[in-house]
Amino acid sequence: MKRDKILLAGIMCAGLLLFPGTTAYVDAAEPAEVQEESEKVDSRPDYVLYVNRALNCVTVKIQEEDGSLTPVKAMVCSCGREESATPEGTFRTTNYYEWRKMVDDTYGRYAVRFNGKILFHSVPYIEESPDTLKWEEYNLLGENASLGCVRLAAEDAKWIYDNCKRGTKVIVYSDTEEAGELGKPSAVQIDADSPYRTWDPTDDSAENPWFGGDGAIAVPFTGIQ
Repeated sequence: MKRDKILLAGIMCAGLLLFPGTTAYVDAAEPAEVQEESEKVDSRPDYVLYVNRALNCVTVKIQEEDGSLTPVKAMVCSCGREESATPEGTFRTTNYYEWRKMVDDTYGRYAVRFNGKILFHSVPYIEESPDTLKWEEYNLLGENASLGCVRLAAEDAKWIYDNCKRGTKVIVYSDTEEAGELGKPSAVQIDADSPYRTWDPTDDSAENPWFGGDGAIAVPFTGIQ
């Protein structure tokens, strides 16, 4: 009888290791996976994103080894309209999406979440396709125009998506006097008659007709600088 009990116990242990759905199998595999994940270190620089929602400008600062911050890039943006103002405060980036459906059924490209439903993303597209830009909304860059998110030209949204790692600090504030240390960049306007108007002129896609096309895009932005 004793020999039979030992044999049965051995069979049960072997069975637990053979069937992945058992607790024993998961416990045996999980620690190594968790350890491997924890060892992944994002070596990209540490940036801080300052969003001036009053003047619709983003200033990017890099954190130096001594802890100081150096401004390195400025972007024109569109923060939330008065009835849906972009919340002020200090936040951290979390989720990253190449395309993300918005609450109004449009699509944002290179979307980076930093405060609940509030994200950085491109000017809206009608469909999940780079040739469906809502160009009228693009022409509002530099003004408060969104439902709370921070809209950017495609190249700027992509820069944040590519260069700012998860956990990047985001500071949203209001300053009606100064856009930021690097000022507020000018934004171009898309001509309503342009055959290329459904493409973001800053999109670096090889299919973008603005590159090498015969249409003029540069109508200087004349808003607050």
